[in-house]
Amino acid sequence: MNSEAFNNIIADYDFARPGYPESLFEDVIVFAKLAHGVRLLEIGAGPGQATDYFVKHGYSVTSLEIGDNQVNFLRKKYASFPNFRAVHSSFEEYAVPEESFNLVFSATAFHWIDPAFGIPKAYRLLKKGGAFALFWHLESVVRQETELQSELSRIFRQHAPELDDYVSPEEGKKLHIERVAEMGIDGLFGSVEAKIYRWNEEYAAKRYLRLLNSYSDMHEISEDKRKAIFEDVAAYFARKGGRIEVPMEVRLYMTSR
Repeated sequence: MNSEAFNNIIADYDFARPGYPESLFEDVIVFAKLAHGVRLLEIGAGPGQATDYFVKHGYSVTSLEIGDNQVNFLRKKYASFPNFRAVHSSFEEYAVPEESFNLVFSATAFHWIDPAFGIPKAYRLLKKGGAFALFWHLESVVRQETELQSELSRIFRQHAPELDDYVSPEEGKKLHIERVAEMGIDGLFGSVEAKIYRWNEEYAAKRYLRLLNSYSDMHEISEDKRKAIFEDVAAYFARKGGRIEVPMEVRLYMTSR
């Protein structure tokens, strides 16, 4: 997968990707003991799906993004919020004094960063007592047995077998262990608190097709293959009455300095 691909599909990402439940943000705020207006650093904001809650609840948010289109999108989206700042930089290259933030967080993005570098840097940028929160969408774990997943697998195998690649429940368990272990690199942070959030999200065909288009690996296949996949998925939605409930799962990991 190519992280740069997101720079060109930001509108579809913003429109179609599922967000995060409000209860997740409430849990982060309680865990991190965040006072109103304190400084937060977001790694890999995308179109602002995790940014939004913190900005609109009055926190001072600095969001890092490597794509110029994404940065411009964020600046326009939050132009009326003086407590928001978008920075065109990778986390690896971002330069700021140590102990600058009360919370460092990343939503479905930290997997792009080598944890051996990223975890110690997050620690250094946090104030004493500050919190580090990572969360990811992992809905394939809960939709393995659904009709939708079976149909998508059939369509992908027919047109682009390389896309028929999902995290299984067994792989999800292994990933959980790995992520907890990564947050403990060098023994810097305290114990890790993990939470899981599940819900069903309704998708109409148009939004679901834009969801598929927002995945970077969809842009690593030919235009003809992508068109064939979209046509078959649209036909499936039509057979199901135009709307489908899609199970969602998000996993949150929190620790503190």
